[in-house]
Amino acid sequence: MNPILVQVGGIQIRAFTFWIAVGALLCTALIVGRGRARAIAHLDVVVAAALCGAIGARAGHVALNWAYFAAHTSEIWSLSSGGLNWHGALIGCLLGALGMAQWRRLDVAHLRDSLALCLPVAALVNWQACVAAACGYGVEVRTLADYPSWLAIEAPDIYGIAAPRLNVPLLGIFWSLALGALALLLAWRNALPGARLWLLSALYALGMALLSGFRGEYVPLWFGMRADQALDLIVAAWSVLLCVAALTRQARARKAANAPN
Repeated sequence: MNPILVQVGGIQIRAFTFWIAVGALLCTALIVGRGRARAIAHLDVVVAAALCGAIGARAGHVALNWAYFAAHTSEIWSLSSGGLNWHGALIGCLLGALGMAQWRRLDVAHLRDSLALCLPVAALVNWQACVAAACGYGVEVRTLADYPSWLAIEAPDIYGIAAPRLNVPLLGIFWSLALGALALLLAWRNALPGARLWLLSALYALGMALLSGFRGEYVPLWFGMRADQALDLIVAAWSVLLCVAALTRQARARKAANAPN
């Protein structure tokens, strides 16, 4: 379930690919626009983030579904039908973007604040891509009559089998929009500079940990919970530690700046 939106000759653009591309273009505009004084260097950052993010996203998906890919190795790097993991995408993007920023000698803290604006955008288009490609769907429920019309819908699974399900993608979209509003507020108030990305990634991961409990796709169990839910909690804890570390460094810098000579 990943319909073709555009077909020109032998070129096909499927719904999942289209929405991911929209997110990439919006994030590119944000990062390059905020770093327009050194636009080419920031464009290098975008390219590195996109390449490393795509590799990480696919690697994460393959790792979580290794029971399938072990028997279908030719599909491991086939991205045309979707199959990306947000934990791998986040780690890959950060390694690519921050590594390139160091190499190009950019202001890494400023770049992190630009990435903080990109994170909700990427999350939003990822959930919209899931709506279009029937991924990220919720668990089946007994009947739609038991739930509000927005919370449960008739939706297909990855095999195209329609059933009443919790509308998890819509909840993911709502959470992404809420984080987007928070990111804009922090940027407008110039609050928590250098730490915004870690705060937003922690909040997004915690939201995903909650939503993962209601998702219907198969993933293996780790420590008695869904593997993606365990990864959500790991990313949340890692992000909290990085946020605390960034705030601590800022406090020490302010204290040193205010200390008498």
